[in-house]
Amino acid sequence: MGIFDFFKKKNNTQENAAVLVQEYRKPEETIVQEIVEEFVDETPEVPLQAVEEPKINEEFEKIKTYNDYIVYSIALQLRGEYTPLSAFEKENGEVEGFAYMVTEDAYALSPQEAVDKMEAKFETELQEGKIKSYMILYHSQFDNNGNHNPAAQEGEFKAISLVYRFRGEDKAKTALSYIFENQNITYKGFAEFSHEENNVIMNHQLIDGKNYFTNTEGIAAPEMTNEAGIIIRKSNIHNLVNTWSGIFGHQNFQTKDYGQYLTNVLMQSTVSDPSGEGKSKTEFEDVRFKTIITDELSTIIPEVKTDYTLDFETRSIREWENALNLQAIVAGPARDTFGVWFFATDYAENRNKYLTQTHFNINISGIVFILDVHESFDLPDGTKISEDFTTYAPSNEVPNYACFDFIAQLVDFKETELLEDGSVKGYILKLKLITHEEREDYFTIDAFVNKENIRFETLTKGMKVAGALQLQGKMAE
Repeated sequence: MGIFDFFKKKNNTQENAAVLVQEYRKPEETIVQEIVEEFVDETPEVPLQAVEEPKINEEFEKIKTYNDYIVYSIALQLRGEYTPLSAFEKENGEVEGFAYMVTEDAYALSPQEAVDKMEAKFETELQEGKIKSYMILYHSQFDNNGNHNPAAQEGEFKAISLVYRFRGEDKAKTALSYIFENQNITYKGFAEFSHEENNVIMNHQLIDGKNYFTNTEGIAAPEMTNEAGIIIRKSNIHNLVNTWSGIFGHQNFQTKDYGQYLTNVLMQSTVSDPSGEGKSKTEFEDVRFKTIITDELSTIIPEVKTDYTLDFETRSIREWENALNLQAIVAGPARDTFGVWFFATDYAENRNKYLTQTHFNINISGIVFILDVHESFDLPDGTKISEDFTTYAPSNEVPNYACFDFIAQLVDFKETELLEDGSVKGYILKLKLITHEEREDYFTIDAFVNKENIRFETLTKGMKVAGALQLQGKMAE
């Protein structure tokens, strides 16, 4: 796992952005001329011009110490990464970088948390005499208005703020402002520095192959075991973007404003509707858009309808802190044999049951992200497998979302439509994920697939298909 696998901005369009520094000119200084007159034999001396010594900008000299990391922050931004960074100066004058490292694809510090932890760490080391100075760099809302609060969402990103402190001096802040222009970023420079000083910083070159972050600290997701013996893990970076992409189709979801549609549906759900018209926007033949509305959280979850039931034992739950712990992935063995984990569509209303009861029946279904024909019956190592072979395995591409790669038999299928106008078209597939000699439906689920996400032309009963899906489930009534 890389250091900078978190705090990534959604749209990475700045990879080839031009780096420009606008010129900031200080007011021209008036050279003071002093006329010295001596009356010696009434012959005046030639006027002398006082010459000022060039002034040293002490703040510039301090910040220049950390040129490597200012340029590094810029380089990351041009790659679409907005990670808070920091660096410190040792007693011998060497400067080294420090960053928090993601240890799993589930939990990361918010920008504010990262900045606060870095500042507390370096303030302690500064007081203990372990370092001479430090600097923390992060993207902020600064717009020449003194607002150095970390940027957290679109529209707030205005500058790279620098928080720094040198031994024996007060903590200070400054910022490198920037603006987005036609998919380019224009860096406007530090307002308090001259054009020449800004160029010294911006033209600084990093050394290829050098490790600038020899000091890191891992970020571990909180974990505990509750009284029922269930392991509770936390996540704070997950969302339903991939899930909705499976419903609406990957390309359509990127080009059409389904987000606004879902927002409107959610707003209508918060208002009583005696006519029942609102139901047509959330209830379809094979899929429902389930609304969750609380004082703290309002959201919509797509739920594939099914009567298929498995007996299940809860072993672990990964709660989504960023959804106020009202969404979760539940994991454990089914039929006392094979393991499954699923996104619990009823977690908001049944959270207490999930946390206290370990055995229950679940309705389990799926949303297919990719569907293709499975043609090869050889494993990568050359091992021959039966044509009846079916399997599923946790996805490495989308971990911690209850996503699986699969090879399945298509037992049956039917066409279906979503939205009031039927504009979202797909199929309900009956997928056999485990072949069992004695039981046909040992693990055979109903799954929705958008037609756009199918990579071949014609579905046929009994054919072998492969792809990726997300399992979802709820407690059976």
